[in-house]
Amino acid sequence: MRLFARKSGGLVFVAVSVGALLGIAGNVGAQTTGYHLAKRYPIPGEGGWDYIAIDSDARRLYLSHGTRLEVLDADSGKVLGQIPDTPGVHGAAIAPELKRGFTSNGHDKSVTIFDTETLKTIKKVAVNKPDFILYDPLTERVFPMTEKVTVLDATTGDKVGDLDLGGDPESGVSDGKGTVYVNLADKKALAVVDPKALTVTKTYPIDFCTSPHSLSFDSANQRLFVGCRDGLAVLDATTGKVVGRSLICSGVDAGGFDPESKLIFESCTEGVVSVVRQVSPDYYVLIDTVKTELSAKTMAFDPKTKKIFLPTAEFEIVPNSDPKSGSSYVRQVKPGTFVVLVLSKN
Repeated sequence: MRLFARKSGGLVFVAVSVGALLGIAGNVGAQTTGYHLAKRYPIPGEGGWDYIAIDSDARRLYLSHGTRLEVLDADSGKVLGQIPDTPGVHGAAIAPELKRGFTSNGHDKSVTIFDTETLKTIKKVAVNKPDFILYDPLTERVFPMTEKVTVLDATTGDKVGDLDLGGDPESGVSDGKGTVYVNLADKKALAVVDPKALTVTKTYPIDFCTSPHSLSFDSANQRLFVGCRDGLAVLDATTGKVVGRSLICSGVDAGGFDPESKLIFESCTEGVVSVVRQVSPDYYVLIDTVKTELSAKTMAFDPKTKKIFLPTAEFEIVPNSDPKSGSSYVRQVKPGTFVVLVLSKN
């Protein structure tokens, strides 16, 4: 929004741009999506969390939890099992057609490959320290993201090569047709990757985008939705041009897109999900802010049911047992409070 002001005779005259007026008009209809906190799936055990993923067809949720990956029934919340021995697990990538899943284990710098039907571990592979993890269905390759990615063959688990992203990756998407897009959180940029050649073919700068975190994709219109600390940036996937922007919540970490309703979802640490409507491929309006809970910053959108799943927990301040840390107290997850929140429509 741009405001232009001038002072005359002690009065301030403010002119608002047409774009700002349209944005204000669009926000008048806020709180109309019908999304609300409908259910809570409590999960036993202790430990932190990061990403959550969904296999919509199989109706399964996969979420990191301390040193294991939890597997839940997406419709009931029932815990179906765990993938153990995944220290510092950040998240999972699922290859439904291969009946395989892959975890990114940050503490021991590995990927655990498991059978999605039996939940049995197939093998464990050493990689460069990973965070977010992505599966590309065209090449059947797995990308456990870090600046220099150890790329794996999803069918064998073998290393097929290295990919130098040239920056710190935070999230990524595959278009399924030979291109992978990756946010570079420390570069205010997005890398365009050839997953077969294992090269960065282009880098799209996003000058105003501090710490790009979330990333989702509109394949029909070739639009990339990048959640930044400064708001939502919409890029033309073919040119890298920023074609749209929108305000969103604070502390964005994950996002999703529903091509049927043309709604973009951005989940934030402050405890809300921002809902942005795609009015046209180049025009976007924030229309809803859905309350969740503090620290519910990562999410998975289910294209079948249109539900949104967000892991979170309560925190508490306790005395620090490490006298060398320099701090008398530390913030930690309160035992017994880990939960998956479920947002759905009325």
